[in-house]
Amino acid sequence: MKRNYFKLGDYNIICDRTGFKVKASRAKRTWDNLFVRGQSWEKRHPQDFLHTVEDNQSVPIARTESTDVFLNTNEITADDL
Repeated sequence: MKRNYFKLGDYNIICDRTGFKVKASRAKRTWDNLFVRGQSWEKRHPQDFLHTVEDNQSVPIARTESTDVFLNTNEITADDL
């Protein structure tokens, strides 16, 4: 099809995906606001519309970490007897 023709009330645009010149009446707007020719138009992916369940990953009982106690070599504490 010849792209340089006159159509009353129509104008040329450049496809945002391919760079081809097309008439505005033959172009479509995508979900992300790009003007593309009819052959380059894609439907929005269904995964974009999923509503997921929130996953609560907090710990039910939280404690602070205790301080480390280091013993010298061959040292015995009262707990060890």
